[in-house]
Amino acid sequence: MDSLLQEITVLPGVLGCFVLNSKQKIAGSKMPPIFKENSIQTIGNLIARTIQIGNMAQLEFKGIEIKYNESLLLVTPLAQNALLIIICEPGANKSLITMTTGMLAQDISEALANPMAHQAAIQQQKSATTPQPPKVAVDEAEIDADLAPILEQVKDALAMAIGPIAAPVMKDTIEIWAKQDAPSITTLPALAELLCKEINDDDLEREFMTEIKNITK
Repeated sequence: MDSLLQEITVLPGVLGCFVLNSKQKIAGSKMPPIFKENSIQTIGNLIARTIQIGNMAQLEFKGIEIKYNESLLLVTPLAQNALLIIICEPGANKSLITMTTGMLAQDISEALANPMAHQAAIQQQKSATTPQPPKVAVDEAEIDADLAPILEQVKDALAMAIGPIAAPVMKDTIEIWAKQDAPSITTLPALAELLCKEINDDDLEREFMTEIKNITK
């Protein structure tokens, strides 16, 4: 559970998040130290009551967004009446957060339903995976020394759009790019175009391309 919530908290603008189970108990939390457990529980209880009122009025709950002067609260329903509650900065990228939580929702629900099996699966995956040094390209010898730092900036811009999966997506896309064109600053637009297909969101693509233009100025 912690590792899944950590993937959300590393997103730009996210301050913390926690999961409230069907019994309105905190099932997992990655909140800043300033939020004590009783404060987190109080937030969860108030949100649960708000949803219950909606249910009494036969309103279908799909999510809640509450804006404050200094923060933004996003609530996403999970399986078995559990809730994922995320606290963000007001200017946080909601599209990125929504996309990331959508990808993680099933895993979080599975961790709630069977925490022991989920933890065992994580341990098995860790033991089967040999850590590899980070690579920004297929072959460092093929990448010009001037291009490598630019590709790191492109990867950072991609992370702003798609979150923690940016690194593997970047690696796979560079492999495709290297087969189509000789990697260079001149052919960088072709890489950006391939990455936009991976982003697959008009607003996020525009933001990403703006960052790319700033990088290549």
